[in-house]
Amino acid sequence: MSEIISQKITYKELRDRSYVIKDDRYGIAAFMTESVRQTLLACPNNNDDSKTAMYLKLCDGIAVGRMMMLGTRIKVGDEVIMVQTGGAIEVHNEYRRKGLGVGLIMNCMTNTEYDVYIGSLYSTMALPIFRKLNNYIFEIPQFVKFCNLRTMLKSMGMKGVLLELCSAIANLPIKCIDFMNRSRLNKLKKKFNTKKETIIPEWAGRLATNDGHKYMELHDRSWLQWNLDYNLMGHMRDKQSFYAIYDKKGKPQGFFMTKERFEERAGRYQNIIRGTIVEWATIDANLLSEADIILMAMSTFSPDTFHIATVTSDKNTEKRLKLLGFIRHGNFQMSFKDKKEQFKDASDQNLWRLRYGCCNTIIL
Repeated sequence: MSEIISQKITYKELRDRSYVIKDDRYGIAAFMTESVRQTLLACPNNNDDSKTAMYLKLCDGIAVGRMMMLGTRIKVGDEVIMVQTGGAIEVHNEYRRKGLGVGLIMNCMTNTEYDVYIGSLYSTMALPIFRKLNNYIFEIPQFVKFCNLRTMLKSMGMKGVLLELCSAIANLPIKCIDFMNRSRLNKLKKKFNTKKETIIPEWAGRLATNDGHKYMELHDRSWLQWNLDYNLMGHMRDKQSFYAIYDKKGKPQGFFMTKERFEERAGRYQNIIRGTIVEWATIDANLLSEADIILMAMSTFSPDTFHIATVTSDKNTEKRLKLLGFIRHGNFQMSFKDKKEQFKDASDQNLWRLRYGCCNTIIL
C-alpha cells in the first residue's frame, strides 16, 4: 500500500531556502519558482515566518499534490483580523482518485494557524468540497466582453482569406458597440481625468476599505501596492495596472485596477491575452458609477487583448454592462470559513464588499 504523507513548507524555510523535496518528478513543487517565492515573501500580510507557505502531498516520497498558502486580512466593522487564504491546488492525474485534493483542502480547514480561511477561483471539482466543509460560498455574476473574435474563429480551424473574411464579419457588431463606447467615454473625459500610477495613493487604500460594508478583505494601500508590483508567473506579457480617477479640479473621485495574463494554451485557444478588471472604488456613485469606471478601464487594456472580464452584484451596473458589450459568463465564487463560528451574520453576502481581486486572484 502506498504511503501518503503531508509536508509543510513554512515561510522561514521559503525565506532561507532550507526545505528539501527529494522527488519532484511531476514538477508539482517546481511551481515554487523564484517569481512565486519573491511574490509570497513580499506579501505585506505574511507577518509570521512559522506559518505555511505551501502544503505538499507525498506518495511514497514523490511530490504528487500541492497548495500554496498566504496570509491576508479581513475587516469586520472596525476590527481587522488576520486570516489565511491560498490557491494553486494541483494533484497529478494519476493520484486524483486517492482523495489528495480533499486532503490538501482539509489542511487549510483544520489547521490552527488562523481562525478564518477565505478563498476564490474554484474549479468545478473543488467547489463542492468547500461546500461540504461548511464554507460560506458567495457567488457574484461574472461578465465578459470579447474584443476580437479572430482567435475564436482560428481555433475552429479557419485559415487564410476565409479567416480574415469571417473575422471582419463577426467583429462588425463589436466594432459598432466600441464606436458607441468611445462616444460614452468621451463624455466621461469631459468630467474626469485618469492617471496611471506606479505608487498607490493613500486615499485609494482608504476608499477601498471604508465603503460601508461590514465585511471585506482589507485592500489597503500596502495590499494594493503588493498586487501591483508582483505576480506569480512573471511572464513578460503579464502585467497589473492601477489608474486613479480625478475630477477636472484634481480632486480624487475613484480608481480601478486591472490585470492582463498571457496564456500560451487555454483550452482550444493559443497565445491569448485575458484582461480582468480586478478592483475599483468610487467616492460618489451618483457622480462616478461602477459602470462608468468599467467603461474607463476597458480603454486601458492592450490592443491584442482577447477578452475583458469583470464582476458585479449591482443590477443597475449589470444592465449597463450589457449595453457596453458584456455578456453573462457564469459566476465568480469566494468562500469564507469561520472555524470558531465567531461571526454569526457572515453568511449574508449583502454585508460583504466583494471584488474579483480578492485572495490571490490578482497575483495569479
